[in-house]
Amino acid sequence: MIEKKRMKKYKSKKKRQKTEIDIKYNLKVLWGFLREYKKYMFGLILIIFLLEVSSFFDNFVFKFLVDKANLFSQNLITIEGFKDFLLLIILIFFAVRLLSALFWYWRIELLNKLDSSIMSDLERSSFWHIINLSYRFHINKKTGSMISQFTRGVNKTESLIDTFAFRFLPVIFGLLISVSVIFYFDIITAIILIVMTILFIIVGVIITNFQKIPQNIANNNEDSLKQNISDVFQNIETVKHFAKEKRTANYFSYLSKKLKDSRRYFWGYFSWHAAIQTAILGIGVSAIFYFNFKGFIDGKLTLGSVTLIYAAVWKLIPKLFDLIHGYREFIRNSVDIDALYRSFKEKNEIRDIKNAKNLEVKKGQIEFNHVFFSYPKKTRDKNPEVVLQDFNLNIKSNTKVALVGPSGSGKTTVIKILYRLFDLDKGSITIDGHNISKITQKSLRENMSIVPQEPLLFDNTIYFNISYANPKASKEEVWDAIKFAQLDKFISRLPLKEKTIVGERGVKLSGGEKQRVSIARAILADKPILILDEATSALDSETEKEIQRDLDRLMIGRTTIIIAHRLSTIMKADTIVVLKKGKIIEIGSHAELKNKRGGFYKRLWGLQQGGKL
Repeated sequence: MIEKKRMKKYKSKKKRQKTEIDIKYNLKVLWGFLREYKKYMFGLILIIFLLEVSSFFDNFVFKFLVDKANLFSQNLITIEGFKDFLLLIILIFFAVRLLSALFWYWRIELLNKLDSSIMSDLERSSFWHIINLSYRFHINKKTGSMISQFTRGVNKTESLIDTFAFRFLPVIFGLLISVSVIFYFDIITAIILIVMTILFIIVGVIITNFQKIPQNIANNNEDSLKQNISDVFQNIETVKHFAKEKRTANYFSYLSKKLKDSRRYFWGYFSWHAAIQTAILGIGVSAIFYFNFKGFIDGKLTLGSVTLIYAAVWKLIPKLFDLIHGYREFIRNSVDIDALYRSFKEKNEIRDIKNAKNLEVKKGQIEFNHVFFSYPKKTRDKNPEVVLQDFNLNIKSNTKVALVGPSGSGKTTVIKILYRLFDLDKGSITIDGHNISKITQKSLRENMSIVPQEPLLFDNTIYFNISYANPKASKEEVWDAIKFAQLDKFISRLPLKEKTIVGERGVKLSGGEKQRVSIARAILADKPILILDEATSALDSETEKEIQRDLDRLMIGRTTIIIAHRLSTIMKADTIVVLKKGKIIEIGSHAELKNKRGGFYKRLWGLQQGGKL
């Protein structure tokens, strides 16, 4: 019972962490981008202030018109004097309107420059930050959700800036100007206006703050829905093969209903919001109406002053709604940008040491020295699973070393820690005597190339995917790599030749074609260390034989590490390392290991030769 309560409390804490929004941090991140464009920002603030001043000028026009008309009706001024006054007012009004038009142009122009610059900077900065985060970060994230958070965060940043430019600043300036002018003519009306405004804002802020968590829950449900869409569309063949369209659609409907319920809960606050604020405005305007005309009856206010005050109040009321709508948009935008901005808090757990040197591989000798490595469990209550235990291996220059063993024995993990996708718990890995933890990750990875079991290709051209390994390569060098991988005949049959789009993850190519693109990419990279991670395991025998010949040529003059389940593909390896539960249990050549009495490799070889495996 105690354990269940503890886990419930822990899950509740995790849920709060997921839904709480750090507005202060988000504004700090936004300011980090804004301060690079202070000229645009302060210019925009000045233009907004001048727009509000010019806008309030209309109230003075009506005041003076009403007062002059009142004097004219009492025959206190002549018709010529009234006409001259009208002409002057019209000219001044026209001039102010022209200035307002100019101000509006510069307002939009400056805002466009500011928005586009900030969005571009945010896109590039966040993308660079995210792709440089550790491998562990990316394997624990869902692609569809990340894309949703990225696009929403960038787009809502524009909305957040626009909220300040169209909602907050105009209302604040307009409120200050209105209250100041009204205060000059009638103190009581100004006080009522201030009290009404404060109550209006307080209610709006409180109710809007209640919406933060419901909105974030709605966003999380939206991310789950989009992730499901991405997952289904990427695995549509599986849906078709097992005829599970209905089941897949039912699960999508379940996610859609969750999103609908969370949206309705979030939007439900608007009903209370509108009702309470309308009541506050009704009471406030009634009080202003009473005291305003009382002042007129008592002779303290002219009819023009009453007109000015009412014009100012009625012009201010929409601005108050704008202010609360602005605050609501601010909160909504803060929630929407939170996931993307929060990613800046993520730290890369794999870091270069200070003054790390670049690796220059001359020989390609690799040594694993007393390596211990474990993947931490997701739950903090369990100990990490140890994958490699006191792993020692010396790979000599220009040799071919094969790693074999059952699934989970640590073969792929050896490659991952060699690439330094994870840091070791203990021990060290050296290349030509250089500890890989003390050299730059970029230089480490630039000295290795890999042909993976399933080549992951960009949804771009064949040429792009091959040249990706070496963008500076000439067209002749790329075509040399294409011919080496025997892709030239295949490409010649395509209508668009090397400009053919391969589709997402290379879906438009066969397994053998994708593998040859991967080989061409590796040969173009021309690195001294080559990794072959079960590069032919998914191919048919004939294609595998052809690809294997390409790989044999590719391995010449390189230090090569091969991971393979089919032992027939590693018979020519200089050294075969047999792993089991993260330990080396056998090591030697194919001839030595296949004849070792009671050996694991011998038993595995016998099973594969006999067709039992």
